[in-house]
Formats: sequence, structure tokens, C-alpha cells
Amino acid sequence: MYQRQITKENSVFIILILIGFFFVIGKFSTPVNLIKSFIYYISYPNLNAANDIFYCVDNFANNIKSIVCMRQENILYKRKNQELIDKLRNYDAISQKYEELSKLLKLKKINNTVSVFARVLVRESDEWYRWLIIDKGFNDGLYNELPVVMFNKNKDNLCAVGRIIETYKNSAKVILITNSVCMLPVEIKDKNINCLAEGFDSNLLKITYIPAEADVKKGDELIVSGLSSIFHKGMPVGVIKSITNAISRDFKTATAKVFFESNIIYNAVILVPKE
Repeated sequence: MYQRQITKENSVFIILILIGFFFVIGKFSTPVNLIKSFIYYISYPNLNAANDIFYCVDNFANNIKSIVCMRQENILYKRKNQELIDKLRNYDAISQKYEELSKLLKLKKINNTVSVFARVLVRESDEWYRWLIIDKGFNDGLYNELPVVMFNKNKDNLCAVGRIIETYKNSAKVILITNSVCMLPVEIKDKNINCLAEGFDSNLLKITYIPAEADVKKGDELIVSGLSSIFHKGMPVGVIKSITNAISRDFKTATAKVFFESNIIYNAVILVPKE
């Protein structure tokens, strides 16, 4: 009996030591101080214990309030940061468009034409190299068969893109020179070699009717021939990428990549002849 009582007292002593150790570790923790003060108040109710309880409760509430405020401020800062990122992206896009338009305005004007600047409204993914829709129409002085060009960053000049085939009040449909139904008279720059560029429904053109003995090499540039009834003579078209070895009826063929594909088409220029 006596031995059992000693064992019980030892157990209580160990529990009290563990509780005391817990309080020592958490003495700087507001929730632990609150629990400790509450236990003291239950065990020995007095005014000091009550004050400690209210003090700990107040500190605990203030800490919770601070955490909530910090979280709200963090959400606000994230929102502001996202707004600034969006504004920066818009600024970069506007800056790029401004730079392109500035270069367009500084280009040497083509004689006897008026330049109408248009924005591309529609360019379907499955018809990417066939046609597009611009935001100018007959209200802006446009009509069918007008040439459509765009600024080429690599050459700092205007290059051939397509021609208007349908005109509406405030929009127009443009068929691209890469469309498989299109053919454009071209010549090899500085070599006076006339040939024909046919659309491939891709960013490549098939160059046909190249004389078999003609000195045509990879990297040669194509320009609009004087035989074209749409574009002005000498306007850049593309660059030769490969030449076939097969010769048919004294002619050979080649493939060329168009210049306008090197840019993302957002803006186009329509050349309207002066009356």
C-alpha cells in the first residue's frame, strides 16, 4: 500500500515537471501564457492572475489582428504587382507598334500613291497563308485589287503581302501572295532574270520559269517584276532558299521564303493610287 502511494506521488511529480518544462519552453508564447495564467487563476484565484489572463487575451487578439492585416496587405501588394506587370506588357506592345509606325512614316513615299494604314482584324489559323481581314473599307477609300504591303524589319522597307479581293464598308478581305491560287511576276534582284512566283499555302513560294542557264543561287533576293499590274516594280518579295536540279522545257524551279513572314502581321499598308 505504501509502495503504491509512493509510485503515485512520483507519477504526479513527473507530470508536474513536464508541465513546468512545457511552460518554460513556451514562456514567450502568448497562447501558452494565456493557458498558464488561466490555470493559475483556477488554482489560486486572485487579482494578479486575472490581470495576466486579460493581458494575454489582449496580446493574443492583437497578434491575430496583425496576422489578418498582414495577409490583407500581402493580397493588396500582389494585386498591385500584377497590375504593374500588365501595364508593363501593354507599354511594351504599344512601344513596339509606335516604333513600327514611326519607321513606316519615315519611309520614302511611293510616287502617286496615298498610304492607308490598317490593322489586321482576322487571320484564321487554318487559312494563315491564304487571306486576312483588315479594319479599313470603302469608307476609307479602298476598293478591290489594291496592293497590300507591310514593313519588313530586316530590310527597313515595304514588301509585298497581297491584294484586296473583297471590300466592305469598314473592312476588306486580302488574299496573300502565299495563297495557292496566286501568281506574281518577279525577278531576281540585280540579275534581270524574270520568273513567276506561285503560292504554296505556306511561307514559301514556288519560283517557276527560271531559265535553265540562269545564274540563280541560294540567298538571291526576289523583287516584283515590271510585269506586275498590282505591285510597284522593285518591291521586295522574298529570298531564294533552294533550287531544284531537274530541268523541264528549258526551265528550272526554286523555292523562296517571303519577307513578310519574318514579322508578326498586325499592321498593313494599302497603297491607293492618286486620282
